[in-house]
Amino acid sequence: MTIETVIMLPVIFLLMFAALQAGLWFHARSVALGAAQEGARVASAEQGTGSSGQAAALDFIVDAGGSGVLDGYGVSGSRGGTEASFTVTGEAQSVFPGWAPTISQSATRPVERITG
Repeated sequence: MTIETVIMLPVIFLLMFAALQAGLWFHARSVALGAAQEGARVASAEQGTGSSGQAAALDFIVDAGGSGVLDGYGVSGSRGGTEASFTVTGEAQSVFPGWAPTISQSATRPVERITG
């Protein structure tokens, strides 16, 4: 019984930490995607600007936990004549020392404008 425990316990711990890491990565990815969508939504409004979209994306990340969820995050994007596009990058928290999975999520929306 003891030999089986010695062999299986590290495997069980590895599986538990891998599941925890997957959850952290998925949550960070969801926050990054939500921030990119929020930035694109604000910038694509009729009176929106690229800087207002960037500020909205950064506010979203801070409200979602900031660097407690997404380390070293950054927002880049712009608003053109027909579309607003934003990309959020960062690193997910890691339970494995020396490894930080990178995250990059983008969102694009058409710009609201009055035609005709």
